[in-house]
Amino acid sequence: MQNHNPNDELNLENDKFSKQLDQDERILLSCNLFKFNDYKKRQERSLLVSTKNVINLKGTSIKRKIPYNKIKAITLSSIGTEFVIHVPDEYDYRYSSYDKRNKIVSKILEGYCLFTKAKLAIYFKEDVSLYNYATTKSDKKKHVSKIPSEQPQYMDNEIFAQILEGETKEKDDARKKTQTLWAREKGKEVTLDDFSILKVLGRGAFGQVMLVEKKDTGEWFAMKTIRKEDIIEKDQLEHTKTEKMILEHVNHPFLVNLAYAFQTPQKLFFIMQFMKGGELFQHLRMARKFDEKRAKFYVAELLLGLGHLHSKDIVYRDLKLENILMDDVGNVFLTDFGMAKIVRKNELAMTFCGTPEYLCPEVILGYGCDKTADWWSLGILTYEMMYGLPPFYNKNQTIMFKLIKEAELRFPERPEVSKEAKDFISRLLVRDRFARLGAKGDFQELIAHPWFKDINWEQLIQKKVPTPYKPRVQGEQWLDGFDKDFTSEDPNKVIDDDHSKPQKDYDQQFKDF
Repeated sequence: MQNHNPNDELNLENDKFSKQLDQDERILLSCNLFKFNDYKKRQERSLLVSTKNVINLKGTSIKRKIPYNKIKAITLSSIGTEFVIHVPDEYDYRYSSYDKRNKIVSKILEGYCLFTKAKLAIYFKEDVSLYNYATTKSDKKKHVSKIPSEQPQYMDNEIFAQILEGETKEKDDARKKTQTLWAREKGKEVTLDDFSILKVLGRGAFGQVMLVEKKDTGEWFAMKTIRKEDIIEKDQLEHTKTEKMILEHVNHPFLVNLAYAFQTPQKLFFIMQFMKGGELFQHLRMARKFDEKRAKFYVAELLLGLGHLHSKDIVYRDLKLENILMDDVGNVFLTDFGMAKIVRKNELAMTFCGTPEYLCPEVILGYGCDKTADWWSLGILTYEMMYGLPPFYNKNQTIMFKLIKEAELRFPERPEVSKEAKDFISRLLVRDRFARLGAKGDFQELIAHPWFKDINWEQLIQKKVPTPYKPRVQGEQWLDGFDKDFTSEDPNKVIDDDHSKPQKDYDQQFKDF
């Protein structure tokens, strides 16, 4: 029989399936969606909404009927794709659907009102995940109920439709004010509404980095948000333009790549690859020191990434552990190009910038720097990874700058490090930039150093070399790779904090973005 009900996407209005329903029971909707089990795992399932029940399906087999008179309420995420059906006599059912969630809830409200002649309680939560509001089987055994405690709104499908219409208008208005600057799929338009905010990952001088999920694909990204107000006030417009240009045009196996960029009147948004392994800073903090083999692997990948930037006349200028991210198998990537600058041959970058421990002498002295400044920083980083602290570190910054300019480079007796590794570090930490390793042939000089004689560079760039360490990323273990001061924050309170401020117009300054 041909399906005449456009909401019956699974084509269940046929004689064979109808035998499983009551004689006077009509199908209002059927579709595929995701259902969460007790272990927070998302599983593909099918759902049927009828005039008598909400029905969980596996294929075309009925797994469980939820009669409307058993349903107490529904909780919806205001910013995500999830909803929970509260069934106090059993346990709760937690679902997710990117494009059909509101339609499903609307049809449940329609069926509920037809069956009970009453409106249904609806809770709205500003949470991406509704795990904390879904009573599981194990909760039920412990007599724990997770249904929200505040006063709900009572609705039928018409009231719900009015609310959705208002939300749609708000989203349309937001889309009109959003300009897509760059997308990996040509012609793709993106806005903040295309992403669910999951976690805070970090924060800097100009904004924060959030973990986001693209609603239509479930793919995770790192979203960097930058306030235009801060950019203008701190005179960082040219730096920000350079960062955007680098993200758009630089594509390399050991550099974090851009997926999307867009802007609103108040902010810039860069959507980048998410590195589930976390920050190298956190891994060194946990390990205290890396063995020489592990350190060499990371240095080799980093020098390839830096060499690629240099080949495009870009000096990175902010090499440090916090700006190195690890993927889920243990490869490392450079991120955050906010300090990077295009420096042509025989030019110097004159701005005093970077992290104090990694600054080269010529920057401290105000002489300006070229690409060799990155090789000095790589020497500092290599030393730090193997010995636990940078070579010239001092809590007093004035003393530390004096040590960077004048102190003898010393290697502790422990741990034991090969003479090749010490020679590599020593040749990078030469104060005369013209005599520094990399001054004549850039990264090719570094690759040719005897310390790397056992590295297969072709296999390394193809990521075919086994990584010396695999981060723990199962479940929520990946959180160990990030700063808990950030990941423990409520992301919903961080992302939308502009409404209390007077709105300024930055169209003129950002018109050529």
